[in-house]
Amino acid sequence: MTPDVPAVKPRLLVILPADVIGGAETVVFNLLTGLRGFDCALLTQSAIAEFYRRCDIRLYLFDDWRCGQPYRLSVDNSLRYAWAIRSVVRRERPQLVLSIMHNGTLFAALAKRLFFPDIPLAGTILGSLTGYFTSVGRGPTLLERWVIHCCLTLPNRVIVPSRGVFEDLVDAYGAAPGRLEVIYNGIDIDDVRRKAGQPIELAKDRTWIVSASRFGSQKDFPTLLAAFKDVLAHRPAKLVLVGDGELRRDIERVASEFGIREHVVLVGFRENPFPYMAQADIFVLSSFFEGFGNVIVEAMALGVPVVATDCPSGPGEIISDGENGFLVPVGDAHALADRCATLLSDDERRSAMVRSGLDRADQFSVGKMLAAFDGYLNEILTGARFDSLGGSSIDG
Repeated sequence: MTPDVPAVKPRLLVILPADVIGGAETVVFNLLTGLRGFDCALLTQSAIAEFYRRCDIRLYLFDDWRCGQPYRLSVDNSLRYAWAIRSVVRRERPQLVLSIMHNGTLFAALAKRLFFPDIPLAGTILGSLTGYFTSVGRGPTLLERWVIHCCLTLPNRVIVPSRGVFEDLVDAYGAAPGRLEVIYNGIDIDDVRRKAGQPIELAKDRTWIVSASRFGSQKDFPTLLAAFKDVLAHRPAKLVLVGDGELRRDIERVASEFGIREHVVLVGFRENPFPYMAQADIFVLSSFFEGFGNVIVEAMALGVPVVATDCPSGPGEIISDGENGFLVPVGDAHALADRCATLLSDDERRSAMVRSGLDRADQFSVGKMLAAFDGYLNEILTGARFDSLGGSSIDG
């Protein structure tokens, strides 16, 4: 018997206050194109809107409400964003709202509390909060504690991308475990491999060590550059950095101070980083903290061995150290260089690690992620409907 299919799909409004394309933004793209059971709309910044015009969705821009500072978490800025969300909710009349990242979750949570308390909200927190505060050498301010409290208590549920983020929120910030759900990020492996075949302008004439990320302090580029200097002392190589960000000049300065600037290539932001990653001999992620680490899975899917810091959270849930990649302590340039040297000098071990990495990547497919999101979002909807009929609360 064929199951009943609703004549009208429930409307889902996705909130994404961001102005650069990264891992979270790519996950949103996959959700918007893959969640077949929902009629989707997106509210985002104009800076990244073009990225989503290929999706079959209705698109709204925060900029139309003079919201241009998506990462400023002041009260007045948060209320401005909340008003924009309220305006789009009135136009869309969604059955469910999904907010992306802590800033999106804060803005949407305030809007829900003030303007549409009966519409369920699924928030997301995509990184390790303790990892962040450890990396900046301080604890959260009073304003940051308020932001965290709002993000954990005002949405109906909060989705996180790894078990490490889940445990951090419960242990360090008092989150109720029943309000959290782990859904691992998934990648479109076939699409990654297809895009990796596109030509690039950079000729490969020696060993490549590649990293692809936003140029922010989270990625700990000084440790990566120090490790590369050590590798370079023993063999010709290039460090190819794909991305851009506020630390570009700092990276160039540190590379010059280390005397390795001519061997470091900054190719800039690329919407398609995969041709560079596919040509890598080693892919490196040197972060202080992560939420998951999409690029690790992408590199594995391309047959590239990975060396990553065992940071909170994500890399240790993807990589089995020594089997499908290497994990090294955060900030340890010597260990990072040593593991790179091992992969460059031991072809048998490298080949075994590549094979194991390919198998591991298959376990984080976009299909699995979409199925998990579809099931969980429908569970939230069902709970909200039951609550509206007088049943137990969705937060019970």
